[in-house]
Amino acid sequence: MDKIRWEEVPEDRLNDQITRKMFWGDNIMVTSWELAADVSFPVHQHESEQITMVQEGSVILVFPGEQDVVLEAGDMLVIKSSRLHGIKVGSQGCRVIDLFSPIRKDFLERSEAYLSRSTDGSPKEEATASPEQQKNAYSRLQGFLGTVGIHVDLDKLEPVPLEILARYCYEKQCITMGQLRTVLGLDKTQAKDLLRQWKHGDDHSESSLKRKMERMIVLPSELKLYRTS
Repeated sequence: MDKIRWEEVPEDRLNDQITRKMFWGDNIMVTSWELAADVSFPVHQHESEQITMVQEGSVILVFPGEQDVVLEAGDMLVIKSSRLHGIKVGSQGCRVIDLFSPIRKDFLERSEAYLSRSTDGSPKEEATASPEQQKNAYSRLQGFLGTVGIHVDLDKLEPVPLEILARYCYEKQCITMGQLRTVLGLDKTQAKDLLRQWKHGDDHSESSLKRKMERMIVLPSELKLYRTS
């Protein structure tokens, strides 16, 4: 039986806002997260039962159709297996420890569909995305919408070109700039270039699709508009 210290556990940097360290046995996994201010994890679910323990800062746990739960330093919560949930980090960032049982094989394989990864500190490039990566991008967007009370079936989103769908959601302030970058796999410079293109480009050909999305994505009356840079 070997003792191990957190300082010895390799750091896994998913992007410029999310890092984690993982330690696991046969049936349980411990994950330590460092999350930047205002980071969001889209609504998702997994087989593993989860215990979330906030060490520093605060997070809001979002459960579709139920009241949000705010966790501050010292608070803990059990999330049952396969329960839909999302996460919104507070304005000061946070440090969180999660326990998972059984272990998260998608974490070990670095294949989690709702997180954007890179090895150089920027979001993953999606320009040459495989069909599975493209599907994951739609799933992340669906999850981000879920955190603000907008629930749309994935099969209704996928026929719409991803960039047009993401543009609509961003301009309606349903997603933040950071979430837009995560969905489209852009770094900060690419995102700024895209916004300039949207501002000055001709999008008349997209009008019919936008009208379709007006009917498909119904904004809840209680939606709080919260775009961040």
